[in-house]
Amino acid sequence: MLREGVVIVLVRPLQSGNVGATARSMKNMGLRRLVVVAPPALDVDRARWMAPGAEEVIDHARYVGDVGAAVADCRFVVATTARGRHSPWPALDPEACAVRAFDGEGPVAILFGPEDHGLANEELAYAHALVHVATDAHASLNLGQAVLLVGQAIHAEARRRGYVPRAEGAGRRGGPKRGAAPAVSGARPSTELGVLEPLVQEWLTTLDQSTYLVGHEPLLVGSTLRRILQRAKLSEGEVAILRGQLRKIRWKMGNGGG
Repeated sequence: MLREGVVIVLVRPLQSGNVGATARSMKNMGLRRLVVVAPPALDVDRARWMAPGAEEVIDHARYVGDVGAAVADCRFVVATTARGRHSPWPALDPEACAVRAFDGEGPVAILFGPEDHGLANEELAYAHALVHVATDAHASLNLGQAVLLVGQAIHAEARRRGYVPRAEGAGRRGGPKRGAAPAVSGARPSTELGVLEPLVQEWLTTLDQSTYLVGHEPLLVGSTLRRILQRAKLSEGEVAILRGQLRKIRWKMGNGGG
């Protein structure tokens, strides 16, 4: 779970050195899955230079064009924020975020925004919860530092659940491949976000056609839908049924249905 179950997502990082610092922080804390979203000018050599001993994290990173693609195979998404927000998103501290990472049934993505402005509302809309690192008067953290602090909380939770860190000096490719396994139950796992997203878009299109979105913020409505549908733990067949129902509703509205 530790290495494969937590995905660090850097959204539009501005500094190549910060991508390298992130990779090093991830390696320190047993994290391996890095996704970089639409970096404006990434110098991979510079990033590798800033990640001594953690170059493979950069070498095996995925590079995608948007947050939707970054979290498509995940089942829960947490977005980091440098400040408290008045929003419908549940708020977590890093320790609570770590517990949630191990209590889920599949990969958890943690989003980190660009260094200057943080995550845009369109990107926050993919999140099920926000995580805020408490600081003193100066709230701004270096990107690599923010990843390290959240990663340390996840690593500590993994150790509490039985994960044994690789011994100092062990081979770079040795050691356990997974941390503490999530609890096994007979419950249906949450649905991957890539499966749910077409249903969310169908729903928003239907709400728009019905004029429900007049006076409502579509991004907040979409974010609420994602959280509700995630909790429902729909199968792919159930997703397909709901999409078909929504298409029928729109057809009826567009053809004089009352």
